[in-house]
Formats: sequence, C-alpha cells, structure tokens
Amino acid sequence: MYSPTQITAIIVNYKTPDLTTACVESFCTTYPDVPLILIDNGSDDQSRDYIAATAQQFPVVTMQLNSTNLYHGPAMDQGIRMSNTPYVFTLDSDCIVQRPGFLEAMLEQMIAQGAYAVGSMHWMDRFGYDLKAGDRYYTRYIHPYAMLLDRTKYLGLPPFFHHGSPCLRNMHAAQRRSYGLLDFPVADYIEHLGRGTCSRYGYGLGITTTIGKYLNKWLRH
Repeated sequence: MYSPTQITAIIVNYKTPDLTTACVESFCTTYPDVPLILIDNGSDDQSRDYIAATAQQFPVVTMQLNSTNLYHGPAMDQGIRMSNTPYVFTLDSDCIVQRPGFLEAMLEQMIAQGAYAVGSMHWMDRFGYDLKAGDRYYTRYIHPYAMLLDRTKYLGLPPFFHHGSPCLRNMHAAQRRSYGLLDFPVADYIEHLGRGTCSRYGYGLGITTTIGKYLNKWLRH
C-alpha cells in the first residue's frame, strides 16, 4: 500500500527559478507529505534565495545548494544518495503536476512486478538518441523527467552521469541484470514543458555532443 514515507522526490534546478517555482508548487500542492530534495546546481541568479525560502516554507523540503554546476545526472545521483527512502521519484524542473494519483499507481506497479524503474519508456541507441519501438536498440530507457526508481537497486548500478541521456549506462546495466523497466502514462498526470535548462543553456558537453550526433547519423545509414 502506498505511503508518502516510502518515496523521496528530487528536483534539480539550474538557473530556471521561474520553472522550478511552478514545478515545486504543483508537486507540493499535490503531494504535501512526500519528502522533497531540492537541489541547486550553482546558479548565479535568484534561484538559491528561492530554494532557501522554499525549504523554510515546506517542512518536507530539504535543500542542497551546490557551489558549482554538477550537471543534471550527477545532481540526481547526489539527491538519490541523500535520500533514505526505499523509492525515489525524479521530476524535471520544467514539469507541472496536473493531477494526483501517479505516485500511488507507479509504486503499485513497481512493487507488483518487482521492477527497478517506472515511467515514460523510450528505446535508445548507444549514443542516447531515441529510436522507434521495434527498431534494434541499445537499451530500453525510462525518461527521468518523471521517474520512480528502486533506490537499493540503483546503488548497485552505474550512477547517472553528465550526458544528454544521463540514465543511459544505468538503464543498460539494469537491462543486462534483467531488472524490470516499466512503461507508465506519465503524460496523463504531468505536463512536461520541455523548455528547461538544456533548451536555455545546453548540456555543457561541448564537442562531445557534435561527435555523438555525427556518429549516430553514420551508424544508422
């Protein structure tokens, strides 16, 4: 049976205080008893003041103010390691929770099938680019914009890393261990605006992104 003490939510912010404010308010209004770790990745704007004020306003909120930008994957990993609940829910800062019920349903599905991660399913090549269902793929991938995962299983896998698809190595390792990766209709509950940190500031990967794009095109043709 679902209990808010079983799940910790994690939201990472980097210079998107407008989006993060809407995201946090929508989540805390919908799930006021679920612990939330709110991480700032070294922002140089008003983000840190907002996060500090939010931690004062909501007793369930724990803040983490990083001095530098760890990037999204390592910051999610940081939050997972800070949490002490069996399950962790990652939520991108450019999301708006529209209605309740998803945490209960995701957790029920996860426990019933002994799964590792539940969320929006994608099929990806080895560079982290989406493929169509049915194409030859490198790994099935649960998108972390709104993902529930088993914390104990996570800690035995490669951590999320700095990449455009930060869960890529983790999900591939989970698949090789036959851990369950379950699709869930997240979009029925959460609006993903898709205009967060990466669209404003990029991934911070430099030439790596360009090389990956060309390799992806060459290998697929």
